[in-house]
Amino acid sequence: MSLAASIQITDQDVYQISSKQGGEKLGQLASTPSGKVFAYSKNGAADLVAGKITEPAAVTANYVTRTLSTSFAAGVTQVTVTLGTTATQDSFRGFWFVVTDGTGKGQGAYQILGNTAATAGTSNATTVELSGALNVALDNTSVVGIYPNQESAVVVHSAAVAVPVAGAPVVPVTAAYYFWNQVQGMASILSDGAITKNAGAIASDAVAGTVEIEVAGTVTQRVGYAPELTVDTKYSPLVLTLVGL
Repeated sequence: MSLAASIQITDQDVYQISSKQGGEKLGQLASTPSGKVFAYSKNGAADLVAGKITEPAAVTANYVTRTLSTSFAAGVTQVTVTLGTTATQDSFRGFWFVVTDGTGKGQGAYQILGNTAATAGTSNATTVELSGALNVALDNTSVVGIYPNQESAVVVHSAAVAVPVAGAPVVPVTAAYYFWNQVQGMASILSDGAITKNAGAIASDAVAGTVEIEVAGTVTQRVGYAPELTVDTKYSPLVLTLVGL
């Protein structure tokens, strides 16, 4: 896997949405000249509202903690995994293939380019195509999982403090469309209650898609901070600090 510098947004503007994926990969970060940072995302469900925070897709239990039935040499780009349920062709595009135990554990999280369908006729086996070759050989002790990309199928954030935040769209987003999810910099975010000037903001535990004030003893992800006192039910200024989620 090669490293690359961060990009500036080019073919799809931050105020545009698209029914087709552009040249960017899901989760790829890009910045604007003003210092705002966005993650390339896909809407996973109903229409998204500008200024309401989003959350990543949930992990599917039947796609993780899967022990390989055969060996795969270092350098190959295709790995076959037997799932606990069915999956459609290319439904894992942009997801992550992670080795969690056994041979190869801790030595790579590989992005998935595509996959074959897993059906009852194939005993729920799917072959995933990896972006980049295996860093190390895997065998029948290797325990692997297929995990959603944090930006692959985002939805409006549920009213739950413990659920991570994927970012916030700056325009309304149609279901299944691609867009830029803002993760850093000045934004306009719906507030649940007043957030004191310079106080931290976290996901609300009462109103979906909103933020509330962070209080001492709260153990959760900080979304950002309020540069000025926010107003309940208003889309107040918030400096997002979600890069590195």
